[in-house]
Amino acid sequence: MEPGCSMGNAIDPAFEALDAAIRTWWDDDIHSAFEEDVRADTDGTLLFLPFPYITAGGAERAFPEMYGWDTFFINLALLAHGRPELVKNHILNQLHQIERFGMMLNGNRSFYRTRSQPPLLAEGVRRYVTQTADYALLMRAYPLLVREYENYWCAAHHTTPIGLATNRDIGETEHPRLHAESETGLDFFAGFDGDVGHCVPLITNCILVGYARTLAWAAGELGRTEDAWRWNGLAEERAALIQQHCWDEMQGFFFEYNFVKRHQVPIWSLCAYWAMWAGVTTPEQNARLVSNLARFEHAYGLAMTDRNYGSPHPEFAWVQWSFPAGWPPFQIMVVEALDRAGFHADADRVAAKFIALQLRLFGQTGKLWEKYNVVEGSLQFPHERYAVPPLHGWSSAAVVLLGRRVCAE
Repeated sequence: MEPGCSMGNAIDPAFEALDAAIRTWWDDDIHSAFEEDVRADTDGTLLFLPFPYITAGGAERAFPEMYGWDTFFINLALLAHGRPELVKNHILNQLHQIERFGMMLNGNRSFYRTRSQPPLLAEGVRRYVTQTADYALLMRAYPLLVREYENYWCAAHHTTPIGLATNRDIGETEHPRLHAESETGLDFFAGFDGDVGHCVPLITNCILVGYARTLAWAAGELGRTEDAWRWNGLAEERAALIQQHCWDEMQGFFFEYNFVKRHQVPIWSLCAYWAMWAGVTTPEQNARLVSNLARFEHAYGLAMTDRNYGSPHPEFAWVQWSFPAGWPPFQIMVVEALDRAGFHADADRVAAKFIALQLRLFGQTGKLWEKYNVVEGSLQFPHERYAVPPLHGWSSAAVVLLGRRVCAE
């Protein structure tokens, strides 16, 4: 076990100090995109949002926009810290985007108007309402979430002949493959065969299973029983298609599927665990996924892929969502998935490794980071030509959520 965090009964002082610091960072990390901010924006690309928000980069001023799926993980930490008012701001901002643009945007910049990010807003609404009983917000959110699910995620540009969703950027772009891949949140990743538009990404489709189930939950809470039955049926249909096309029984794993070439992409990645997270899997599949966790698990956490597969894109020779990178949102997701499937000891072990690395590197640098080398326990990555940026957002969320699990009573 890395020094600085253990799974004992006493609160770890390094975690306690960093958790207390993060509590103070939230207010320092607040930005706004009010009318005066839009007018003052020197790039002329900032899009209006009605409420203040916490950025992905925070006080570091990296990534000053409000990003789609970063916000989901930030919200989890805010709820853990008892800041539901900030979570509500975020939800209302993203509902505003659906009202204005038809979907939650990649980020509140004009160049992001043509794509979204992993559709976790519905899950975020469910967790917020479950904790706060704010049913007025649920009543406002439900029709807008239905609109995004039906009119954006089930729109023609996302549909495929096999019934699962792909990802696309709907704008005029010089790099349609790359911008479409950015909608998955994984920019960039070897598992999509070089063209995500030919694939049905696990991250997107598993989250959409959860989206439909959340709509069923919301409909039930609002007394719309028939709607709830319909949403649950759609969730089961999508889950069955994921099983059909993405599960490899011989290897006991879910792989990305290229529906144009009609084959599974032979790249092992943590994306498979979105199926466990979304409840797509059977108990037998869960056991096999856990047995394959060793492919990704290292001394300091989970690497995105089991090895370096190189880049499928001619534009560059490496991809960042790859070995040996351990990304905070995937550590959080896999720990949640393991918990949901009943593998609590495995979840504890994974969480302890990653939080210990974060605490050690924070002690050395005074910062949290976008991603970590979980093989070497460092911030160094082969082939990358730029430094890893400091990042409060989902790295703070990993500290708060994983640290509470293994470093506190």
